[in-house]
Amino acid sequence: MSELLGADRLIAKCRKLYGAKATDITRQAVLHASKTIVQADAKLRAPANEGELRNSIKVRVKMEGDRVVGEVFTNLDHAAYVELGTGPKGQASHAGISPDVNVSYRSSPWYVHEDQIDVGPYHFQKIGEFYKMYGQPAQPYLYPALKENHDRISNNISKYVSRKIREQIR
Repeated sequence: MSELLGADRLIAKCRKLYGAKATDITRQAVLHASKTIVQADAKLRAPANEGELRNSIKVRVKMEGDRVVGEVFTNLDHAAYVELGTGPKGQASHAGISPDVNVSYRSSPWYVHEDQIDVGPYHFQKIGEFYKMYGQPAQPYLYPALKENHDRISNNISKYVSRKIREQIR
């Protein structure tokens, strides 16, 4: 029995936090920060015509050994082309993308037949022409959403974990 009033109860509650409960709290903290900060900011930064790219930005949390990892991602085929850009225009606007990503750009323009161009709701008379393409500039939305919010993410996770621990030891 401890000499401090309530210390035994506090120790019992702290033991409850150890193991699965601590991992669960950490997972929830990372999920919360990933959704409220990174995913929200990435959705605001993503260019939107009809909202397909913005709506495809998802969050998942997974365990890698003893680490909890939050991932904000999209599985759209064209998402990487938007983030990183393409061709000479993408190479010229390379600033703002992750320095950890090694991107190889096509350095010369290319030609596309008009039948290969999806014009969406726009209609024009097709006359069998080829169009010279220079690519598209990078429009980073995922990497800046993480990088520019690093401190907010850390603070959010710390506050969430602290709040949950206080709730558990009451």
